[in-house]
Amino acid sequence: MKNNNIGRFLVAAGLCLATTLSNAAAIHDASQFTNVLARNDDGSTGLTSLGFTANFFGTNYTQLYVNNNGNVTFNSPLSTFTPFGLLNNSFPIIAPFFADVDTRNSVSDVVRYGTGSIGSRNVFGVNWINVGYFNSQSDKLNSFQLILTDRSDTGAGNFDIQFNY
Repeated sequence: MKNNNIGRFLVAAGLCLATTLSNAAAIHDASQFTNVLARNDDGSTGLTSLGFTANFFGTNYTQLYVNNNGNVTFNSPLSTFTPFGLLNNSFPIIAPFFADVDTRNSVSDVVRYGTGSIGSRNVFGVNWINVGYFNSQSDKLNSFQLILTDRSDTGAGNFDIQFNY
């Protein structure tokens, strides 16, 4: 990952690099990400392939866990919601909206994820679109998205991180 390219900026709260500002926008290309994380509170997927290699702060990853609570992790699932500082934790996490998402209510949609392409670049995306919150609440729904974009064209393991709301 590089943070010296024009148009990129560091998102300190999530320790993440975002894609160029001209491409950062509202949720897009959501239909590409079709795998479903079943309705749950505090659940996660098993290890899921990124479709490319991502170098996240010096460690190469090809898989990750999608967690219901608005984040992805690389070394293990994050199965419970316990607030903690994202800057001082002991495991790699990308958290576009670190919250207590609960998709058990039928009014809430489920978390969707998967690989695809945008333009000519491989991407991995996660959609938390119209999701509820703990305890099975659906009177206020949140929508947000994470897109990881392979940028190995700029160096081995480089990738962009995009948060969309």
